Amino acid sequence: MSAVVSDLEGTLTTGETWRVVGEYLRAHGRGVRYTLFFYSHLPGAMAARAGLINAQRYRERWFEDMTALLAGFSRAQIEDLMRVIADELWRARRASVIAELEQHRAAGARILIASGTYQQAAEAFATRIGGEAIGTPIQFDGAGRATGRLDGVVSTGEVKAARIRAWLAGDALLAAYGDTEGDIPMLRMAAQPVAVCPDAALRTEAITRGWRILEPQPEPTERSPAAN
Repeated sequence: MSAVVSDLEGTLTTGETWRVVGEYLRAHGRGVRYTLFFYSHLPGAMAARAGLINAQRYRERWFEDMTALLAGFSRAQIEDLMRVIADELWRARRASVIAELEQHRAAGARILIASGTYQQAAEAFATRIGGEAIGTPIQFDGAGRATGRLDGVVSTGEVKAARIRAWLAGDALLAAYGDTEGDIPMLRMAAQPVAVCPDAALRTEAITRGWRILEPQPEPTERSPAAN
């Protein structure tokens, strides 16, 4: 049986987990903590964007440090946040790219979303297109509250690729879709790699290897209830 794998943020959606988490924290009494986090990490984000430090590693650090702000949330609160994240990512979905995945699924391929975002959010998004998901789990303590840590490492780069291999269980990887340097190991595994609106590192890799580059036009998004 064949399979098709796609990254999530930047590939299937223009939405971003960190923005949703920030809005959620502000709405649930943790706005000051988030503001302190944001401005203390902003210089690093600017340095990463300017190419002064490794952007992928800094994205992972941002994600890990942001997760610390969730410490003490109950499992029910985390599940609520994950639903909100999935809803916002879906509203900002790239319909044309998702349509390609749906064509593969109609032809009999298994569909997997492999993302660095939270496992539950990735799963909630994947169910909307009849797929499965590999993400980054949140750690809970014995009382069922978030510890503020991830349960393992962020699912990007070689870690993501290894988890995909385990999921494939010998099936052929027909196609893979990604948008950043961290997706390169995954894309190298596929018979048909597709770079979607790629960052500089992935664009260079795609051009060098002759991979398909897909740059869909901006699509109208559904209005978020939060904007009302």
